[in-house]
Amino acid sequence: MNQPNVYAFARMAAQGDIKAVYSGVQALRRGEWIICRSNFGLELAEVLSDTQSHDDLYCDSDSPTDSIAHWVRSASSQDHWLWNKLQSVNQQAIAACQDFLNQHQCQDTILQIATSIDGKSVAFEFLGQATEETNRELDRLSEIYQSFVRSSDVYQQIEVGCGPGCGTTASCGSSADGKKGCSSCSIASRCKKH
Repeated sequence: MNQPNVYAFARMAAQGDIKAVYSGVQALRRGEWIICRSNFGLELAEVLSDTQSHDDLYCDSDSPTDSIAHWVRSASSQDHWLWNKLQSVNQQAIAACQDFLNQHQCQDTILQIATSIDGKSVAFEFLGQATEETNRELDRLSEIYQSFVRSSDVYQQIEVGCGPGCGTTASCGSSADGKKGCSSCSIASRCKKH
């Protein structure tokens, strides 16, 4: 039996683009924040329309496309906290990436760094069209950005939680069923699940 083509439309927080979000049987409501998987990666998004059936949209695989993302779960307060921390890291990383461009005689100006909520995908937004010189340096810019993220406090919380023994009763009071624990445990487990 074919599943209905049930979608909502959502604005991706990273780059502001609007995509159809395939939600399966999950009902989404306007104004709700969700985590979805797009071709850019794991993204925080705001739902702009309630779910509805769209016969003109068809999702024939579990893979996201340029215009269709897949609902993963509802966003939590920890997701918003993480997003705000990543935005702060992004603002700090702009200076390091711009310095690199300047040192390599690239005249382009970075306006913004867009990233997926897990920090694994990155896109640079420039003032105007990027020059060929800058386009040749994008891999290196991504490496600079990734090293900046890996050295941040937020990345350490995602990777190791609150420290050695994170997720155990002895370390931070976490319960074996995962229903009780510190905020670092919650963030780390949510990021690693998806």
